[in-house]
Amino acid sequence: MPAAHISLDQAQALIQAAVAYAKSLQTGISIVVVDASGHVVAAARMSGVPFGSFDVARGKALASVATGGVSGRELMERYRANPIVFGQISALSYGGPMFPSQGSLPIFFGDTLVGAAGASAASSQTDEDAVRAGIRAIGALAERGGR
Repeated sequence: MPAAHISLDQAQALIQAAVAYAKSLQTGISIVVVDASGHVVAAARMSGVPFGSFDVARGKALASVATGGVSGRELMERYRANPIVFGQISALSYGGPMFPSQGSLPIFFGDTLVGAAGASAASSQTDEDAVRAGIRAIGALAERGGR
């Protein structure tokens, strides 16, 4: 039976892999891993990245987990057609603002949503790719039962 939560060790391993990915591209990120309730499990901000990127990364992760495991890219596309709704969801606060933007992915063990990770400070695509590298490193999935 898959774990029903993401452990601190798993969150830290995810972060280490994401940071290694960013370093391989000679860029920096902030990355935040939250559990399925939106609480921060682990986080890191690489040297030299803007301090505000930490809160953006957290907001991206919160948006993903608060919507039941939707990627930031999908949320961004969903709300692009209706910017008023985008503004409203961004203002919601579950211990912090939510940012439905590319750079976050849900974390699944099988079909179980255990959390989400969000990254910020690099390009949106690099943020997402770093998170995906971290998720793969811990043997988790970025989609329910998927890849």
